[in-house]
Amino acid sequence: MSKVLDKLSLTDKECEYLAKGIAIGVGCGVFVGAIVGNIALTFSIGGVAGIIGSLFYSWHMKRRNKAKKSINID
Repeated sequence: MSKVLDKLSLTDKECEYLAKGIAIGVGCGVFVGAIVGNIALTFSIGGVAGIIGSLFYSWHMKRRNKAKKSINID
């Protein structure tokens, strides 16, 4: 059970990525919504896109750091 919780919890750096991703996604959503005319919809779509993008970026950084560590060990 603790392995599952470790996978679900975020580090401080991942929380920072998540906050920045949400802020950027929502900002872009509001900007696009102002142009399109539906701010509420694009605000929420931007927020979801920011969350997904930041979690993907966190996963990529974990994988990249793990690869760097394995290269340095060998």
